[in-house]
Amino acid sequence: MGQSKKLKNLRSICKDKAKLIKATFSITNRTTSSIQIAVLRATTRSTQSPPHDHHISTLLSLSKATRHSASACISAIIHRLHHHHQQNAYVALKSLITLHYMITGGSFSLKEQPILHPKSATGFDFLNISRFVDNTDMQSREFSLWAQWYACFLKSNLSTSTILGYFLSSSKIEIEKKKENLKFSLYMDLFKEIEALVLTIEEICRAPSSLYCQTNDIVYEVMRLVGEDYRTTQYHLINRLAELNERLHSLRTNELTGLIRCLERLEGCKGRLTELFMNRKRNESFWELESEVMTKLMRLKKDAEMKSVSPKMIEYDSELTRLNKQLSAESRHLRLLTYGEANCWLTLTR
Repeated sequence: MGQSKKLKNLRSICKDKAKLIKATFSITNRTTSSIQIAVLRATTRSTQSPPHDHHISTLLSLSKATRHSASACISAIIHRLHHHHQQNAYVALKSLITLHYMITGGSFSLKEQPILHPKSATGFDFLNISRFVDNTDMQSREFSLWAQWYACFLKSNLSTSTILGYFLSSSKIEIEKKKENLKFSLYMDLFKEIEALVLTIEEICRAPSSLYCQTNDIVYEVMRLVGEDYRTTQYHLINRLAELNERLHSLRTNELTGLIRCLERLEGCKGRLTELFMNRKRNESFWELESEVMTKLMRLKKDAEMKSVSPKMIEYDSELTRLNKQLSAESRHLRLLTYGEANCWLTLTR
């Protein structure tokens, strides 16, 4: 098995070398060739380390040149994710890490690429690698699961960003600007955004259970980037929960119930999040606010239910009293009926 793995890796490295040479001497487009070379170097098979900073910096610089170069960067990364010679878990993870960096630190032109802003829910199919498996050995199969999950997380990240109207990892200036607009948002818009953010946190919690893999540099880098997005997601949730906290008294019972269920799902993630991030990103103020809002929601829902029950009880008591009076009147009428009259009535009926 070990010799077979070495042979496979050697063949793959040779293939990548050939691609590098081909891209270097390509006469089609120098910018496109430079992007292909940068992507190949960032996602090489020859090492189990994450993409080097200078390779990422090169790609970010190239993506800022023109809108065409930004599109070429995204296309080259996606092509590498799906079409590298023989399935390799490390190449897949490196491709996803590189894409994550592009989403986080890319230029405006790159972030505005149509592929990152699909009009339909199925628009993120380029991140569907659910059937990806590297069967080289047991460890490769384990890292394949990490690649599948990481792709799902990035898909959730982009889907949530589409609902928010800006990327999760946007600049602080843009986030603060959007924060000011929250006070003018309708409840349904706020609830939709909160639910999307909770879905992203739930996707984080679906990370493979083999936490020992985090000792690998590539998986460690994956969790570092995901952890940064988790911290940003918490901040987005804090802003929206704080805004809703001022409006809770005006919510209807069904709205209170929907929000309670959403926050219950969020509370269910707390233990797994602590396990994943080893208490590094707990943000106690976030959970305190969530608990405060949850307590107020439960109290308001209980009060609303009591108010809706009281009129029904009054109506029930009134109906019961009316029925009792009717039965009493009918019983008195029967007692006043003479034997002869009753006998005649029975005879007539027969």
